Amino acid sequence: METNTYSLTKLQQISEEINFNALLNSYCREFTNWSRYIGKPKYDEPLAAYLGGTEHDLHIRFDFSGQGFEVFAPLKHYAESGRHLFDFPVAERNLQTDEFRPVDPMRFMELVIMYAHDEFPEIHQDLVRGRLLNSIDNMNLYLDYINRTGKNVNAVRMNFIETEQSLVLGHYAHPLPKGRMGFKNEAELMLYSPETAGQFQLAYFLIAPGNVNEQNAEGFPVTDVFREELTQYVSADQPLLDLLSRHPGYKVVPMHPWEAKYLLRLPEVGEMEEEGLLYSLGSWGPMYTATSSVRTVYNRESDWMFKFSLHVKITNSERVNLLRELHRGYDVSRLLKKELGVSLKKEYPEIELITDPAFITVSHQGKLINGFNTSIRHNVFKGEAADKNVTLLAALCQDGVLGQEPRIVNVIRAAAEQKNKPLEQVAINWFKQYLHICVGPIIGIFNKYGMAFEFHQQNVLVELDSQNFPAKLYFRDNQGFFFREGKSEELLSYLPDLADQSGAIVPDDYILPKYTYYLLINNLMGIVNALGCNGLADERELIDLVYLEFKQYEDNDTTGLVDYVINSRSWQVKGNLLTNLHNIDEASAPIDNPAIYRDYPNPLSRYFFCDNLIKPQTKEILYSRYFPKEEITITLRSFDIDRDLEMVHDWFNQEHAKPIWKMDGPIRELELFYRTLIPSDHSHSFIGEVNGVPTFTMEPYWPMRESVGAYYDALPTDYGSHLLIAPTDKDKKFSFPCGQVLMDWVFLQPVVGKCIGEAAVESRAMHIFTTRLGFKYQQVLKMPHKDANLTFCYRDWYWEKFPESKEVNLTGQMEDV
Repeated sequence: METNTYSLTKLQQISEEINFNALLNSYCREFTNWSRYIGKPKYDEPLAAYLGGTEHDLHIRFDFSGQGFEVFAPLKHYAESGRHLFDFPVAERNLQTDEFRPVDPMRFMELVIMYAHDEFPEIHQDLVRGRLLNSIDNMNLYLDYINRTGKNVNAVRMNFIETEQSLVLGHYAHPLPKGRMGFKNEAELMLYSPETAGQFQLAYFLIAPGNVNEQNAEGFPVTDVFREELTQYVSADQPLLDLLSRHPGYKVVPMHPWEAKYLLRLPEVGEMEEEGLLYSLGSWGPMYTATSSVRTVYNRESDWMFKFSLHVKITNSERVNLLRELHRGYDVSRLLKKELGVSLKKEYPEIELITDPAFITVSHQGKLINGFNTSIRHNVFKGEAADKNVTLLAALCQDGVLGQEPRIVNVIRAAAEQKNKPLEQVAINWFKQYLHICVGPIIGIFNKYGMAFEFHQQNVLVELDSQNFPAKLYFRDNQGFFFREGKSEELLSYLPDLADQSGAIVPDDYILPKYTYYLLINNLMGIVNALGCNGLADERELIDLVYLEFKQYEDNDTTGLVDYVINSRSWQVKGNLLTNLHNIDEASAPIDNPAIYRDYPNPLSRYFFCDNLIKPQTKEILYSRYFPKEEITITLRSFDIDRDLEMVHDWFNQEHAKPIWKMDGPIRELELFYRTLIPSDHSHSFIGEVNGVPTFTMEPYWPMRESVGAYYDALPTDYGSHLLIAPTDKDKKFSFPCGQVLMDWVFLQPVVGKCIGEAAVESRAMHIFTTRLGFKYQQVLKMPHKDANLTFCYRDWYWEKFPESKEVNLTGQMEDV
C-alpha cells in the first residue's frame, strides 16, 4: 500500500473539512433553506465573478438572507441517498456589501445558530461551539496517529477489533463526528479511544452485597466469576487477597478505569468507602481495548465484552447505561432462551443477535449511582472467532482516510477480481445479497416475533464470505430492542415480566418511523451512498432495488412497516444537529422523546421519478402535435436559461400574469429561481411554441417533493403542472390546444398515474379550463399561500374526453421511465 505523509497544517485542514462535510450534511437533513444552484449567473455579477474562479458547476446554496448572508458550498457529488460530498472552500456572501469570503465550520455554525434561533430560541451557543472545536481537535489527533503509524484502516480483510477501531471519520451525518468532551487531556484520549487502539486494564471495586443488584440470564451470579478471576490476577498481592478473604460475600465489580476515577470523586462513593461498603481495588488483569462505541471494551480471550457507563460526552450524550436499558438486554437474553428464540434462530440464521445477558448496578441509601451501571455482553468474537472477516457496517461505508481507498472500494474490487466480472455488476450483486440477508429476515422477525431493533450502521456487523460477499449479519446492543404492542400477548406468554422494567413494548405506530430511520436511512441508504459516492454503482438503480425488495413483502406484511417504508411521502430522520443545539442528552431524555426528528423525503419514491418531466436530458424538441382545426403545430422543449430567461421575465411581468404567478420583479431574482429549479427534483420548466413562436411555459411538478404533496394523500405516481400562456390576444393564445399538449406530455409518461391541479379557489376561469380538460374537483386545500381547489385527472378521464389524444405523435427521443 502506498502511503502519504501529511504535514500538521494539512492534517488540520483535512480534519476541519471532514467535520465541515458532516456538519453540512446534517444541516441539509434537518433544514430546508437550501437548494442546488447550477452554472454561473448573467445578472448577478458579484456571484458570477466568484463562481468563475471555482472549478464546480454545481453548488448548494444555503439561504441565510434573513440574516444578511448566503453560503455557497461546491459539490463533488450530489447523492440520491442523501449524504453529499462537498468540496472546499465554502464561501459566504454578505448581501449588503456583496463581499465573498471563505467560511470555516465555526462560522457556518454561527449562521446556523442565528437562523435557527427563531424556531429554537433555547440554543446553547457556547456549548455548541466548544463541542465542534472538540470534534475537530480530536479528529486531527486521530488523523495524526494514522499519519505517523501508517495504520491501514480500510484493508480488504480485517478481524473484529481491527474493523471496530477503524472508524476514524465517525458518523457521516453528525455535526460532531468525533466529539468526546470529558477526557481531560490528549493522553486520556489516546489511551481510551478505539482509533488509537489504546490498551488498559479494568479497574475493580469490592462492594457490599446489599448495595449491588445484578441479574444474569445465564442463571449464575456473574460477580462470582469476576471474584474468581480477580483472585487469580492478584495472587501475589497478599493485602488484596486478605481483603477479599475478609469480605467473602462482597461483590467484585469491574469498571472502566476512566469511570472508576470519576466515581471515586463522587461524595456518595466516598461515603460508602468511609462506611466500609466499598473498596477501590485498582486496575488488574489482562488488557482491554475500546470498540467503536468507546465505552464497550474487548479482550479476545475474555468470555465477555463490557459496556460500561462513561461520563464522557460522546457526540450528543454522556454515555450512561440507563436502568431500563440494562433490563432490556437482560429481558431479551431471557426471551431468546425460550422456544421463541430457538425458533427465531432456526428460521433466520442470517441474523445473529448478540446478547447482553447480565448487568450490574450499585446503589447507596436507596439511590442508584449510575456510573456503576454496566451491561455485560457475550463475546462471540473470542479466540479463533476473533479473526472472522467481520466488519462494522459504518466502517465498511466510511470514506477514504489520508489517501487510503475506501474499504468498500477495496472489498468490491477484490470480489470483482475473484469473480472476474465488471466492477459495477459485482457491486450491484453484492448489494442484492446484502438486501437478501437483511430485509426479508428483518420483516419476518418483526411480523412473526414482534421484535424491532436499532439496526443502524454502528450496531450492525457484516460477516464477509470467501468471495467478500455478505454472508451473515450480527446485531449487537440489546438496549436497542423494541417489541410491538400488537404481539404483546404472545410475547408475555413466554416472559410475563418482559416489559415491567424495560418499557420495551411500545405501540406499533411509534416503532415504524424509528425502525425506518435505523434500517433504511442509516443502514441501507448508507450502503447505497458508499457505493454511489465511490462510483461503484448508480444510486438510482440501487434505490430501486431497495424499493423492489420491500415491495415483494407488501401483501404479507401485517405490521404496516412495509407500507410505511414504500408508500410514505416522508420518513423521519433524527436531527443530530438540532439535538446537539438543544443540548439534549439522548441517553437521559424521556423514552418517548429522546431526540428531535424531522421529516425526510422518502428516497424510495424515486422509483416513480419521471426524468422526462422533471429532468429532461435534451434541449431538442421533446413533443410535437399538429392541430388541424387551428392549423397550428405546438412543440415542447426544455427551458434553456441562456436562451429563454429574458423572454419569460417579460412574460411574468405582464399584468395578467402578476397576480397568479407572483414571479414579477428583477430579472436577477428570476435567474436565481431558474438556477435552483433546473437541478431540483420537484419541478422543471418547458417552453411551448406555436408554429415556431414561443407562446407558453409549463412547469410540471412532482407532489412527492413539491409542497402541495404535504396537503393531501399524495402518491408517488402523481404529477401536476402549471401553465402560463403569454399572449393576451385571443387569436394567438390557443389556450385549449396548449392545455392538451400539456396533458399529452404528462400522460405520455407511463409512470404517471394521475395529474393533479391546485388552482386558487378564486380562479373561476382556471376551474372551467381544467374541467374541460377532464379534471374533477376533490377538495379545498388550506395552504399557507392560498386556498386551492384540488382536482384530479386520470389518463382514462382525459382520453375519454379526447380520444384523438391516444394517437398523438411523439417526436424526438423520449427515454424510458
